[in-house]
Amino acid sequence: MNYLRRNFDTLYIVMQVWLDGLVTLLACLVGFTVFKYAIPFDPPPELSSYRQLFVLITGVVLASFWAMGLYQGQKSILNVEEYRGIFKATIVAFLVTSTSVFLLRGVESQQAVDHWLYNALTVPYQLLQLDHADSYSRVLYLLVFGFTFLFTILERAISFRVLTRLYSKGIGNVNVAIFGTGPMARRLQQKLRLFPTLGYQFLGFVEVSKDVDQARLAGLRVLGSDEELDKLRDQYNLQRVLIAKPSFEEDQLVGLCKKLDNFGIQYQVVPRLYHFFSRRFTVETIDSLPLITPVPLRGKPVFDLVKRSIDIFVSASILLLASPLMIALAIMVKRESAGPVFFTQIRQGANNRSFRMVKFRTMYADMCGDALTPSTSTDPRITRMGRMLRKTSLDELPQLLNVLLGDMSLVGPRPEMPFIVENYNDTQMLRLDVKPGITGLWQVSEARNAPIHENVDYDLYYIENQSVFLDFTIMFLTVATMLRLTSTH
Repeated sequence: MNYLRRNFDTLYIVMQVWLDGLVTLLACLVGFTVFKYAIPFDPPPELSSYRQLFVLITGVVLASFWAMGLYQGQKSILNVEEYRGIFKATIVAFLVTSTSVFLLRGVESQQAVDHWLYNALTVPYQLLQLDHADSYSRVLYLLVFGFTFLFTILERAISFRVLTRLYSKGIGNVNVAIFGTGPMARRLQQKLRLFPTLGYQFLGFVEVSKDVDQARLAGLRVLGSDEELDKLRDQYNLQRVLIAKPSFEEDQLVGLCKKLDNFGIQYQVVPRLYHFFSRRFTVETIDSLPLITPVPLRGKPVFDLVKRSIDIFVSASILLLASPLMIALAIMVKRESAGPVFFTQIRQGANNRSFRMVKFRTMYADMCGDALTPSTSTDPRITRMGRMLRKTSLDELPQLLNVLLGDMSLVGPRPEMPFIVENYNDTQMLRLDVKPGITGLWQVSEARNAPIHENVDYDLYYIENQSVFLDFTIMFLTVATMLRLTSTH
């Protein structure tokens, strides 16, 4: 067990490589089976003709996963980056394999060359040469890589759940301390508490000597000072320090990092302007001085068109299919309490433009207004029918009308009320750069019970990394979250 705990990350990555290889082979076999029995052939294709191809596909897929950083043990809060990496790696593997088949297909030599140098140089080619490449089907290719992507996503999702269980049992966790006790350090501690799936076992805070007593008086668990790092390493098996002290001068930070290096303790630094780093940037240099340059947000006409098309198609389809359900819900809302069926409220949208958002009414009519949203189902303002609507998120269905009108999107930052937006700081105002959405990254995170404006990090990440793939990932996670929350009540 001690060996497993010490080498957990390495063993997990090795296991992941084996699982990815087996899943890819399974996808090849399933793709071949579907291809063989779904399309009539005379004579039917033989599996032996595709064995070399399947081995080649498996090797290229694993190499592509490695090249895309899927075996580097990077931790992701919602696995969004991993799913994106799998998608990119699968596309790369498809292109590389297609090219390889053309280069490696068996071609009879017109003239035998009897020279040791030629023979030595062509040995790798001869070993990889595909005997039946001329007969390979494009349909089979598409099936194999389609199943590879789907099966790998499923396998990685299951692995993530297993990894979460292991972390909850204390297996594989990295013992970490946070250097600093200010607002940034406490916010970092909150993130570690909200996301135990990151595999960090928070031990406590470390502070400079002169601030230790004050931090302890504030009720924080301070392990010790920077002068006791070697002792803390041995006493608590401290493996990593997260430095979150923006008041540090450059020489102080460099000195601390050097000390951690000497003691063999890994470290990571939260940058002083950490919201700045939520944007994409490039690093240039003037002599030895680095210049961090943010990449300006450029218009994405193709993405905007595709996103708008998806919004219209999906929202119109759901409204059409769910119209009988919406009529039934409207009748029940009306019968339970006096007042309108729908609740409308002014919200702030893209470019701080106001619009009227519509939902099913879930509170008593005389208690609806511009006030903070209820945070618990026991709030006396909520009706009995309203509790059911909120629990199942069915109260959000009418917002599809806002999507059709163009005021909202299916995916985006959640719209806020004007009196909250009035108190936004400059960083929070960045949320208004895009259309608000019915769902978003914040809604499918573990921080969804906290106020929206206190978790602007998720919205900034989404704004800087918008893509059709990310939107579909968030929509998939939204459905999964709704099903999970419904089943737990």
